[in-house]
Amino acid sequence: MILDELELSWKGKESLAGKVALVTGASSGIGASIARKLAKRGAYVAVLARRQERLDELVRGLHQEGLYEVMAIPADIQKAEDVQQAVHAILERWGRLDIIVANAGFGYRSPLAEVDLERWEELYKTNVHGLVLTLKYGLQPMREQAKGDVVIVSSIAAKEVTAGGGLYSATKYGVSAIASALRLETSTQGIRVTAIHPGAVATEFSQVAGYPEQEIRAFASSILPLHPDDVAEAALYALEQPEHVNIPELTIMPSRQVQRFK
Repeated sequence: MILDELELSWKGKESLAGKVALVTGASSGIGASIARKLAKRGAYVAVLARRQERLDELVRGLHQEGLYEVMAIPADIQKAEDVQQAVHAILERWGRLDIIVANAGFGYRSPLAEVDLERWEELYKTNVHGLVLTLKYGLQPMREQAKGDVVIVSSIAAKEVTAGGGLYSATKYGVSAIASALRLETSTQGIRVTAIHPGAVATEFSQVAGYPEQEIRAFASSILPLHPDDVAEAALYALEQPEHVNIPELTIMPSRQVQRFK
């Protein structure tokens, strides 16, 4: 039997206890939910975002639950020196880096002919360039360890384009391309890569992207959006797979959602 020759046996969930994780975009929404769940699974978690007060609030909440292996790193994902220093701080405290959750990003809605060029540049620098910086510096310790996990939070916008959503989709198509290339580059290095494509999630995303409040409320009431914890559970599902199992992509949608905003 091939199974006998390869000495294969089924293994249960991979424990996250004691693993060191970096979560970007962790000040709210999906990033904060993933950070909380990682900490509650016993991981040591560095939370990174620009809004220090939100990070401090997250860390205080976890401390109140008796979870002290959590570190807030206020940083700008667009700046190479910030990301490099963040990875250095993680290695200084815990000596390794096992998990990267690249979640930092935001949305922007605009017809192409009316685009705000400064907003577009900010969108690209955060969603794409920030991801590249996170991987450039975060992958180095993983490659030395010959083991690690990278979870990249993309979007259903990487699979479906809508009028007014072209620029955001462009960044998320780019994110998906980066995730696919990274999987090819690291598959023999012990590093697993998972891209998660959420549909509508009840976060600050729609307001930041510029959707009218009335439209947001109407859409949300019609499809009942995901909770950030739903996406966090999907991320942990991928991370807890046995070492020989990789889930390249996960698409998670509200049951009633069949398309994005029109």
